Amino acid sequence: MGGFAGWIDGGAAPDAGVVARMGRAVAHRGPDGHGAFAEGPASFVQHVRRITPGRSAIPLVTDDLVFLLDGWFYDAHDVPETVLGPAPPLSLHGKTLLAAWRRWGRRFVEHVEGDFAVAVWERGSGDLHLFRDRFGIRPLFWSSKGGAFAFASTLPALLELPWVRREVDPERIAEYLSFQVVHAPRTLLRDVRQVEPGHWLTVSGGEVRTRRWWSPRYAPRGTARPSDGEIIDAVSEAVQRAVRRRVPQDTPTGLYLSGGLGSTAIAAAARRLHLELPTFTISFADDPFPETPFAGRVARLLGLDHTELVVGSADIARNFDRTVAAMGHPVGNPTAILQGLLAESAAPHVRVVLAGDGGPELFGGQMLDRLQRELRLAKIGRRLPRRTRSLVGRILGSRGIGLTSDPDAIPLAEGIGGANLFSEVDRRRILADAAWVRPPVRHDVLAQFHANLDTDPINTALHGFLRSWLGEGALARADRMAALHGVDARFPLLDAEVSDYAMGLPGGVKVRRVGGSLHTRWPLRAVLDGVLPAPLVNRPRRGMARPPDDWLERSGRLFFEQRWEALRANRAGLFDVDGLERLRGLMPSDPKVALQFWSLFILDAWLAEL
Repeated sequence: MGGFAGWIDGGAAPDAGVVARMGRAVAHRGPDGHGAFAEGPASFVQHVRRITPGRSAIPLVTDDLVFLLDGWFYDAHDVPETVLGPAPPLSLHGKTLLAAWRRWGRRFVEHVEGDFAVAVWERGSGDLHLFRDRFGIRPLFWSSKGGAFAFASTLPALLELPWVRREVDPERIAEYLSFQVVHAPRTLLRDVRQVEPGHWLTVSGGEVRTRRWWSPRYAPRGTARPSDGEIIDAVSEAVQRAVRRRVPQDTPTGLYLSGGLGSTAIAAAARRLHLELPTFTISFADDPFPETPFAGRVARLLGLDHTELVVGSADIARNFDRTVAAMGHPVGNPTAILQGLLAESAAPHVRVVLAGDGGPELFGGQMLDRLQRELRLAKIGRRLPRRTRSLVGRILGSRGIGLTSDPDAIPLAEGIGGANLFSEVDRRRILADAAWVRPPVRHDVLAQFHANLDTDPINTALHGFLRSWLGEGALARADRMAALHGVDARFPLLDAEVSDYAMGLPGGVKVRRVGGSLHTRWPLRAVLDGVLPAPLVNRPRRGMARPPDDWLERSGRLFFEQRWEALRANRAGLFDVDGLERLRGLMPSDPKVALQFWSLFILDAWLAEL
């Protein structure tokens, strides 16, 4: 783990004071050491978090190259070092990076496995390269103007630049309101962008070029279903290898145990590997349906040392501003607050923590319920005469899309993929300018994710969730909150072997209807069959803990009133205040409105810090 920042300028040496301030803005991501490099038109700074004792060059500088690294390579021992040549003292991961570059050059990312953001400056040509891992686990932002180009691990670091305006692009507000996030390469600021997951950006001769270095390969339509036994063996073995790769020797390592299938499968794999991983889980004091009893039972059955953290209203209110600041770019979900508290509780005990993120998006979670309903309608529709199907479709309107649609088109037609928080009607109610509503925003965003996919509707929808809900939401929250407290979060289910295998499975393997009930994430359930009692494996799953929907009206009422007054002030002029008042009036009757207000409060608090 670490943080870095840099500025290259074709016209003059970058301002050293600005680069130093950029470095301070990323310092919390790497509290164990730092270094800087400046030469001609380039200036860089890096902060590192050391997992194992030792010293290494920061940044990594050779006669012809400068490397900045945030993250880790999990196949470090497999990369040959025979081509290293003269080099300064290097960590294992630094050796891997340099050796991979010496052997494969700019395409090294295609040959290594890890979670990383990497910057490489070629001292001779002056070319700069930025790389981001397949799922975007490690953040990487950038901005340019004229011949100047700057990058950083956090968005706030780029606010130090003289050309970056603290100005929101109102056209991106609709995307945030709908999905709870803004997707790379975009951000909410006009002058700041992100390197997309699985992409490589090059700055050469003042020109910025971006290309994709990794594309997901889902099972093509008509792919044969492997046998159940083959799936169970493959997933079980791949998860074990992924866990082994992510647990460093002689380093305290733990596990966020939610009681869900993903983290439970990781816990079971760790036990099979004879790894003693302490587990941590969190719940909210007022939650009527906490997940912690299930997590505790899993821990007891597997013989794991388990810590349960219960937080209350005061903890939420006290940590709200700190969480928004640490996220750096808004993710409209209060779960981040609890994730920060969980990381804080784990930090005194471990330096690395494993998490089960990725299970629903790769293996098919409960968010597919709606799609499954539409696919069943499509199956019925295919049996009806065309005229009858058309008539029923007109009568049902939007409720009958499945009857009249091609099944492959349903995910995009229905806007399935990622959170769906503020509808077009909701956005019209609260935004100050109708031009910012962007009615087709869901179609526009999801169409980019679905482009060039040749797979079934289930996998198509899952890719939308993976790119949005997971990549921009869950992973961002987990990484930023862990970094805030000096813990390194790692995700075994996003290992290349595990994720490639999951993507290669037909969607019908992942979701099964048994006895009238929909069983999602079947491969993970099957792996755990016989390891844990069936009620633990087959129960419904709610997701990461967050304040209950009625908290803002009950225990959190004082917090709500304080945030409401700030939101109502409408500092950025984005909202129709009367529309906000009408939205507030809906809160007692519509549970979704509470989450909508959380999203608005997070956005407003972030705007206040610009």
